[in-house]
Amino acid sequence: MSIQHIHAFLVHPGKGRPKPTSITGTTVPLTGGMFDLLDGIYAKSDHECDVDITFSHTLDGKQQNDCRDLVVSYLTKPDQTKGKKIAERLSKHTDGRSGLGLLFLIAGKVGREHKIVLSRFPTDSAIYVDDKSAALSVQFLERVFMKNKTSYKAVLYQHASLNGGFWSGRAIDKQLNPLSGEPSNYWISDFLLSDFTTTPAAGTRRLAMALRDAIKKAPLSVKQELSAAGTLAAGLVGQRFSINDFCNRLGLSQSAKDLLVNELKSSQAAAEVFQFDLATYKSLIAYKSVELNNGALLTADTDQFDNVFQREPVDGSRDGEVKFVTTGKVIDEKLKTAR
Repeated sequence: MSIQHIHAFLVHPGKGRPKPTSITGTTVPLTGGMFDLLDGIYAKSDHECDVDITFSHTLDGKQQNDCRDLVVSYLTKPDQTKGKKIAERLSKHTDGRSGLGLLFLIAGKVGREHKIVLSRFPTDSAIYVDDKSAALSVQFLERVFMKNKTSYKAVLYQHASLNGGFWSGRAIDKQLNPLSGEPSNYWISDFLLSDFTTTPAAGTRRLAMALRDAIKKAPLSVKQELSAAGTLAAGLVGQRFSINDFCNRLGLSQSAKDLLVNELKSSQAAAEVFQFDLATYKSLIAYKSVELNNGALLTADTDQFDNVFQREPVDGSRDGEVKFVTTGKVIDEKLKTAR
Protein backbone atom coordinates (compact mmCIF):
# COMPACT_ATOMS: atom_id res chain seq x y z
CA MET A 1 0.00 0.00 0.00
CA SER A 2 1.41 3.39 -1.02
CA ILE A 3 -0.26 5.59 1.64
CA GLN A 4 1.30 5.29 5.10
CA HIS A 5 -0.13 8.26 7.02
CA ILE A 6 -3.14 10.58 6.77
CA HIS A 7 -3.76 13.47 9.14
CA ALA A 8 -6.72 15.87 9.00
CA PHE A 9 -7.03 19.35 10.52
CA LEU A 10 -9.96 21.71 10.88
CA VAL A 11 -8.63 25.08 9.68
CA HIS A 12 -10.45 28.31 10.54
CA PRO A 13 -9.69 31.54 8.65
CA GLY A 14 -7.03 33.36 10.66
CA LYS A 15 -5.84 36.15 8.39
CA GLY A 16 -6.65 39.58 9.77
CA ARG A 17 -7.99 38.20 13.03
CA PRO A 18 -6.38 39.30 16.34
CA LYS A 19 -6.66 35.90 18.01
CA PRO A 20 -6.16 32.70 15.99
CA THR A 21 -8.73 29.94 16.47
CA SER A 22 -7.42 26.73 17.96
CA ILE A 23 -6.73 24.05 15.35
CA THR A 24 -7.85 20.51 16.03
CA GLY A 25 -6.67 17.44 14.16
CA THR A 26 -6.94 13.70 13.96
CA THR A 27 -5.38 10.67 12.35
CA VAL A 28 -7.50 9.22 9.55
CA PRO A 29 -7.71 5.40 9.55
CA LEU A 30 -6.33 3.70 6.45
CA THR A 31 -9.65 1.94 5.84
CA GLY A 32 -13.24 3.01 5.24
CA GLY A 33 -15.05 5.56 3.13
CA MET A 34 -12.91 8.55 4.09
CA PHE A 35 -9.76 6.62 3.20
CA ASP A 36 -11.27 5.61 -0.15
CA LEU A 37 -11.90 9.29 -0.96
CA LEU A 38 -8.39 10.39 -0.03
CA ASP A 39 -6.76 7.36 -1.64
CA GLY A 40 -8.45 8.39 -4.90
CA ILE A 41 -7.07 11.92 -4.65
CA TYR A 42 -3.61 10.55 -3.83
CA ALA A 43 -3.66 8.16 -6.79
CA LYS A 44 -5.03 10.71 -9.28
CA SER A 45 -2.62 13.46 -8.24
CA ASP A 46 0.10 12.16 -10.59
CA HIS A 47 -1.90 13.19 -13.67
CA GLU A 48 -4.49 15.54 -12.18
CA CYS A 49 -2.08 18.07 -10.66
CA ASP A 50 -0.92 19.81 -13.84
CA VAL A 51 0.20 23.28 -12.71
CA ASP A 52 3.96 23.25 -12.07
CA ILE A 53 5.01 25.24 -9.01
CA THR A 54 8.32 25.84 -7.22
CA PHE A 55 9.05 26.83 -3.64
CA SER A 56 10.42 30.38 -3.62
CA HIS A 57 13.82 31.25 -2.16
CA THR A 58 14.20 33.93 0.50
CA LEU A 59 14.27 37.58 -0.52
CA ASP A 60 18.05 37.64 -0.19
CA GLY A 61 18.39 34.61 -2.49
CA LYS A 62 19.03 31.88 0.09
CA GLN A 63 17.80 28.40 -0.78
CA GLN A 64 15.39 28.19 2.13
CA ASN A 65 11.60 28.21 2.32
CA ASP A 66 9.48 28.20 5.48
CA CYS A 67 6.66 26.11 4.05
CA ARG A 68 9.03 23.56 2.50
CA ASP A 69 10.78 23.23 5.87
CA LEU A 70 7.46 22.28 7.49
CA VAL A 71 6.62 19.75 4.75
CA VAL A 72 10.04 18.09 4.91
CA SER A 73 9.92 18.01 8.72
CA TYR A 74 6.53 16.31 8.60
CA LEU A 75 7.73 13.72 6.05
CA THR A 76 10.79 12.90 8.18
CA LYS A 77 8.45 11.44 10.81
CA PRO A 78 4.75 12.11 10.07
CA ASP A 79 2.72 12.83 13.19
CA GLN A 80 -0.10 15.10 14.27
CA THR A 81 2.14 17.64 16.00
CA LYS A 82 4.23 18.32 12.90
CA GLY A 83 1.15 18.30 10.70
CA LYS A 84 -0.51 20.89 12.91
CA LYS A 85 2.27 23.37 12.13
CA ILE A 86 1.35 23.13 8.43
CA ALA A 87 -2.33 23.64 9.30
CA GLU A 88 -1.45 26.69 11.41
CA ARG A 89 0.38 28.18 8.45
CA LEU A 90 -2.67 27.63 6.24
CA SER A 91 -4.92 29.29 8.82
CA LYS A 92 -2.59 32.30 9.00
CA HIS A 93 -2.98 32.87 5.25
CA THR A 94 -6.71 32.07 4.94
CA ASP A 95 -9.26 34.89 5.15
CA GLY A 96 -13.01 34.84 5.64
CA ARG A 97 -13.78 34.54 1.93
CA SER A 98 -12.36 31.01 1.83
CA GLY A 99 -14.17 30.00 5.00
CA LEU A 100 -13.75 26.96 7.18
CA GLY A 101 -11.88 24.07 5.63
CA LEU A 102 -10.32 20.70 6.25
CA LEU A 103 -6.65 20.17 5.43
CA PHE A 104 -5.52 16.62 4.72
CA LEU A 105 -1.89 15.54 4.69
CA ILE A 106 -1.59 12.26 2.78
CA ALA A 107 1.91 10.79 2.96
CA GLY A 108 3.31 7.61 1.46
CA LYS A 109 6.08 6.00 -0.57
CA VAL A 110 6.37 5.21 -4.27
CA GLY A 111 9.32 2.86 -4.54
CA ARG A 112 12.22 4.75 -2.96
CA GLU A 113 10.52 8.13 -3.31
CA HIS A 114 8.61 9.99 -0.63
CA LYS A 115 5.25 11.34 -1.77
CA ILE A 116 2.88 13.76 -0.07
CA VAL A 117 -0.40 15.30 -1.19
CA LEU A 118 -1.80 18.31 0.67
CA SER A 119 -5.52 18.71 0.00
CA ARG A 120 -8.06 21.22 1.28
CA PHE A 121 -11.83 20.69 1.27
CA PRO A 122 -14.43 23.31 2.15
CA THR A 123 -16.34 21.64 4.99
CA ASP A 124 -19.77 22.12 3.47
CA SER A 125 -18.91 20.29 0.23
CA ALA A 126 -17.91 16.78 1.16
CA ILE A 127 -17.22 16.31 4.81
CA TYR A 128 -19.06 16.72 8.06
CA VAL A 129 -16.92 18.04 10.89
CA ASP A 130 -17.91 17.88 14.52
CA ASP A 131 -15.50 20.16 16.32
CA LYS A 132 -17.57 20.66 19.46
CA SER A 133 -15.30 18.39 21.46
CA ALA A 134 -11.63 18.87 22.22
CA ALA A 135 -10.70 16.21 19.70
CA LEU A 136 -11.62 16.43 16.02
CA SER A 137 -14.10 13.84 14.78
CA VAL A 138 -14.38 13.42 11.02
CA GLN A 139 -17.23 11.43 9.50
CA PHE A 140 -17.48 10.67 5.84
CA LEU A 141 -20.91 11.50 4.41
CA GLU A 142 -21.22 9.67 1.10
CA ARG A 143 -24.51 11.27 0.10
CA VAL A 144 -23.15 14.81 0.50
CA PHE A 145 -19.78 13.93 -0.96
CA MET A 146 -21.28 12.56 -4.17
CA LYS A 147 -22.78 15.98 -4.90
CA ASN A 148 -19.48 17.86 -4.53
CA LYS A 149 -16.75 15.30 -4.93
CA THR A 150 -14.58 17.51 -7.18
CA SER A 151 -14.45 20.52 -4.87
CA TYR A 152 -10.94 20.58 -3.45
CA LYS A 153 -7.47 22.03 -3.82
CA ALA A 154 -4.41 19.77 -3.88
CA VAL A 155 -0.66 19.95 -4.30
CA LEU A 156 1.69 17.02 -4.92
CA TYR A 157 5.35 16.73 -3.94
CA GLN A 158 7.46 13.65 -4.66
CA HIS A 159 11.20 13.02 -4.44
CA ALA A 160 13.69 10.45 -3.18
CA SER A 161 15.68 12.96 -1.10
CA LEU A 162 14.11 14.86 1.77
CA ASN A 163 17.15 17.12 2.04
CA GLY A 164 17.92 17.96 -1.58
CA GLY A 165 14.51 17.44 -3.14
CA PHE A 166 10.97 18.74 -2.62
CA TRP A 167 11.65 22.12 -4.22
CA SER A 168 9.09 21.67 -6.98
CA GLY A 169 5.59 20.26 -7.09
CA ARG A 170 2.36 20.28 -9.06
CA ALA A 171 -0.98 21.77 -8.07
CA ILE A 172 -4.66 21.65 -8.98
CA ASP A 173 -7.56 23.83 -7.83
CA LYS A 174 -10.83 21.99 -8.49
CA GLN A 175 -12.88 24.61 -6.65
CA LEU A 176 -12.46 26.88 -9.69
CA ASN A 177 -14.45 27.06 -12.87
CA PRO A 178 -12.02 25.59 -15.46
CA LEU A 179 -12.10 28.85 -17.45
CA SER A 180 -11.79 31.27 -14.55
CA GLY A 181 -8.03 31.43 -14.17
CA GLU A 182 -5.22 30.41 -11.90
CA PRO A 183 -5.32 28.56 -8.56
CA SER A 184 -6.03 30.79 -5.56
CA ASN A 185 -3.19 33.14 -4.67
CA TYR A 186 -3.56 32.46 -0.96
CA TRP A 187 -3.02 28.73 -1.61
CA ILE A 188 -0.04 28.97 -3.99
CA SER A 189 1.70 32.25 -3.16
CA ASP A 190 0.85 32.75 0.52
CA PHE A 191 0.37 29.34 2.12
CA LEU A 192 2.82 27.32 -0.02
CA LEU A 193 5.15 30.31 -0.48
CA SER A 194 5.61 29.25 -4.08
CA ASP A 195 5.42 30.57 -7.62
CA PHE A 196 4.44 29.09 -10.96
CA THR A 197 7.40 27.35 -12.59
CA THR A 198 6.44 28.57 -16.04
CA THR A 199 5.70 32.27 -15.56
CA PRO A 200 2.83 33.90 -17.45
CA ALA A 201 5.28 35.97 -19.52
CA ALA A 202 7.49 32.98 -20.41
CA GLY A 203 4.61 30.69 -21.34
CA THR A 204 2.80 33.34 -23.35
CA ARG A 205 6.01 34.31 -25.16
CA ARG A 206 6.58 30.66 -26.09
CA LEU A 207 3.06 30.39 -27.55
CA ALA A 208 3.28 33.70 -29.44
CA MET A 209 6.64 32.93 -31.01
CA ALA A 210 5.56 29.40 -31.98
CA LEU A 211 2.41 30.79 -33.62
CA ARG A 212 4.33 33.49 -35.45
CA ASP A 213 6.99 31.12 -36.77
CA ALA A 214 4.53 28.34 -37.66
CA ILE A 215 2.41 30.77 -39.70
CA LYS A 216 5.46 31.78 -41.73
CA LYS A 217 6.13 28.16 -42.74
CA ALA A 218 2.57 26.88 -43.13
CA PRO A 219 0.73 26.34 -46.43
CA LEU A 220 -2.07 28.85 -47.01
CA SER A 221 -4.93 26.71 -45.66
CA VAL A 222 -3.09 25.99 -42.41
CA LYS A 223 -1.74 29.56 -42.29
CA GLN A 224 -5.33 30.84 -42.19
CA GLU A 225 -6.22 28.37 -39.45
CA LEU A 226 -3.29 29.37 -37.27
CA SER A 227 -3.91 33.04 -37.95
CA ALA A 228 -7.52 32.70 -36.81
CA ALA A 229 -6.33 30.96 -33.63
CA GLY A 230 -3.90 33.80 -33.05
CA THR A 231 -6.76 36.29 -33.28
CA LEU A 232 -8.94 34.33 -30.87
CA ALA A 233 -6.09 34.01 -28.36
CA ALA A 234 -6.76 37.51 -27.04
CA GLY A 235 -10.01 36.22 -25.56
CA LEU A 236 -8.11 33.84 -23.26
CA VAL A 237 -6.65 36.59 -21.07
CA GLY A 238 -5.99 35.38 -17.52
CA GLN A 239 -6.76 31.75 -18.24
CA ARG A 240 -4.37 28.87 -17.53
CA PHE A 241 -3.66 26.25 -20.17
CA SER A 242 -0.87 24.46 -22.02
CA ILE A 243 -0.12 24.84 -25.73
CA ASN A 244 -1.69 21.42 -26.22
CA ASP A 245 -4.81 22.72 -24.46
CA PHE A 246 -4.76 25.82 -26.68
CA CYS A 247 -4.80 23.66 -29.82
CA ASN A 248 -7.64 21.52 -28.50
CA ARG A 249 -9.77 24.41 -27.25
CA LEU A 250 -9.61 26.18 -30.59
CA GLY A 251 -10.17 22.98 -32.56
CA LEU A 252 -6.97 23.14 -34.60
CA SER A 253 -6.45 20.41 -37.16
CA GLN A 254 -3.67 17.89 -36.61
CA SER A 255 -1.61 19.56 -39.34
CA ALA A 256 -1.88 22.96 -37.65
CA LYS A 257 -1.14 21.49 -34.22
CA ASP A 258 1.90 19.63 -35.53
CA LEU A 259 3.31 22.77 -37.16
CA LEU A 260 2.80 24.74 -33.95
CA VAL A 261 4.31 22.12 -31.63
CA ASN A 262 7.26 21.59 -33.99
CA GLU A 263 8.32 25.18 -33.29
CA LEU A 264 8.86 24.32 -29.61
CA LYS A 265 12.11 23.03 -28.17
CA SER A 266 10.48 19.85 -26.86
CA SER A 267 7.15 18.06 -26.64
CA GLN A 268 7.26 18.67 -22.88
CA ALA A 269 7.08 22.42 -23.54
CA ALA A 270 3.69 21.89 -25.19
CA ALA A 271 2.36 20.29 -22.01
CA GLU A 272 3.51 22.96 -19.53
CA VAL A 273 0.63 24.97 -18.08
CA PHE A 274 0.92 28.77 -17.86
CA GLN A 275 -1.32 31.78 -17.38
CA PHE A 276 -1.98 33.69 -20.61
CA ASP A 277 -0.67 37.25 -20.40
CA LEU A 278 -2.24 39.57 -22.97
CA ALA A 279 0.39 42.31 -22.66
CA THR A 280 3.20 39.86 -23.46
CA TYR A 281 1.20 38.38 -26.34
CA LYS A 282 0.50 41.79 -27.89
CA SER A 283 4.15 42.77 -27.61
CA LEU A 284 4.99 39.89 -29.95
CA ILE A 285 1.84 39.60 -32.07
CA ALA A 286 0.39 43.09 -32.17
CA TYR A 287 -0.95 43.12 -35.73
CA LYS A 288 -2.49 40.73 -38.20
CA SER A 289 -1.96 41.25 -41.95
CA VAL A 290 -3.58 39.69 -45.00
CA GLU A 291 -1.88 40.02 -48.39
CA LEU A 292 -3.94 39.73 -51.60
CA ASN A 293 -2.71 38.79 -55.08
CA ASN A 294 -3.66 42.25 -56.35
CA GLY A 295 -0.97 43.84 -54.17
CA ALA A 296 -3.21 44.91 -51.31
CA LEU A 297 -1.94 44.47 -47.75
CA LEU A 298 -4.58 44.72 -45.02
CA THR A 299 -3.39 45.30 -41.44
CA ALA A 300 -5.14 45.80 -38.10
CA ASP A 301 -4.73 44.94 -34.43
CA THR A 302 -4.65 41.16 -34.10
CA ASP A 303 -7.69 40.91 -31.84
CA GLN A 304 -9.67 43.47 -33.88
CA PHE A 305 -8.84 42.39 -37.43
CA ASP A 306 -12.09 40.50 -38.04
CA ASN A 307 -14.08 43.44 -36.70
CA VAL A 308 -12.22 45.99 -38.85
CA PHE A 309 -12.38 43.98 -42.08
CA GLN A 310 -15.43 41.98 -43.16
CA ARG A 311 -14.46 39.13 -45.46
CA GLU A 312 -16.97 38.18 -48.16
CA PRO A 313 -16.70 35.52 -50.91
CA VAL A 314 -16.89 36.79 -54.49
CA ASP A 315 -19.94 35.36 -56.30
CA GLY A 316 -19.02 33.06 -59.16
CA SER A 317 -15.32 32.94 -58.27
CA ARG A 318 -13.69 29.57 -58.89
CA ASP A 319 -10.28 30.30 -57.43
CA GLY A 320 -11.24 31.43 -53.91
CA GLU A 321 -11.41 35.17 -54.50
CA VAL A 322 -12.69 37.19 -51.55
CA LYS A 323 -13.69 40.79 -50.99
CA PHE A 324 -12.73 42.72 -47.86
CA VAL A 325 -14.96 45.59 -46.74
CA THR A 326 -14.16 48.20 -44.10
CA THR A 327 -15.50 51.59 -43.08
CA GLY A 328 -13.64 54.37 -41.30
CA LYS A 329 -12.39 57.94 -41.34
CA VAL A 330 -9.02 58.69 -42.94
CA ILE A 331 -6.62 59.97 -40.28
CA ASP A 332 -3.26 59.52 -42.05
CA GLU A 333 -1.65 58.38 -45.30
CA LYS A 334 1.92 57.17 -45.80
CA LEU A 335 4.35 56.00 -48.47
CA LYS A 336 6.74 53.34 -47.16
CA THR A 337 10.08 52.19 -48.51
CA ALA A 338 10.53 48.58 -49.61
CA ARG A 339 12.32 46.29 -47.18
